Amino acid sequence: MLRLSIKSLTLAGMVALSTASNAFAQVPILQNLRLSQVQNFSCGPHARTYVVKALDNRQGQGIRCVKFSEGRPGTTIPRLAWYGEGNWRGATYRHAGQAIYRGSNLVGFASDIHGNGEDINNNFPGNLKIQILGSSTIRVTGAWNEEWQLVQATNYKPLPHPQTCGRYFDEYKVADLTGNRNGEGLRCVLRVGPKNTTWFGNGNWGGSTYSHIGTRSFNGYGAGDLCGANFGPICNTFGWGSLQLTSVSGGFDVTGAWSEKWR
Repeated sequence: MLRLSIKSLTLAGMVALSTASNAFAQVPILQNLRLSQVQNFSCGPHARTYVVKALDNRQGQGIRCVKFSEGRPGTTIPRLAWYGEGNWRGATYRHAGQAIYRGSNLVGFASDIHGNGEDINNNFPGNLKIQILGSSTIRVTGAWNEEWQLVQATNYKPLPHPQTCGRYFDEYKVADLTGNRNGEGLRCVLRVGPKNTTWFGNGNWGGSTYSHIGTRSFNGYGAGDLCGANFGPICNTFGWGSLQLTSVSGGFDVTGAWSEKWR
């Protein structure tokens, strides 16, 4: 009887340990599931990701995807171009912008993309003062009052893809220049600031989605894809001068690294 009791206890202990081991083994899996549900947002490797903080303590959350160029005083080449979105006190917005030097001051131009369910719809034709503070902070004052802080990633749920640009942009629909690729796209070209210089684009080629920000430098036009999150899986960069925009009736032919018609 004693031996039987010991054996029973041993078996019970083994079952208990096995059950406990299974339970413990499940804990990291559950934790990983929770972590995977947190939105780990970034603009990807070809643009810098900034989070936005209001300097006047307004409630809100937003991101800026920034592409730096080579602009300097005495030129009309942008120092930076960006795509931004978020909300202020729950009112959603998205925009594209660029900043150029006027004298020693960096002046910002931006326009809201509107018509896709966004709440805010404004235009900023050179009334933004941009200050690059060190390597990780950009301050924007004037018509705006905010600070951008460089991050690797942040918790943010992006807005759905826009289908239209709104009234402050030159809007173009995109197709393959030769007609050999299936796909379509949208290009929102800024009117404020240097003309035909900076744009936001998205769409799909062969069903694979993309988003990008494009602008120019001294060698010509270039662009960087915004990758992951809601932007799309296509993730490439196109160096300065790799894109040629040729003005044609109703829009542009884009050649070089791309083969597109914007109309």
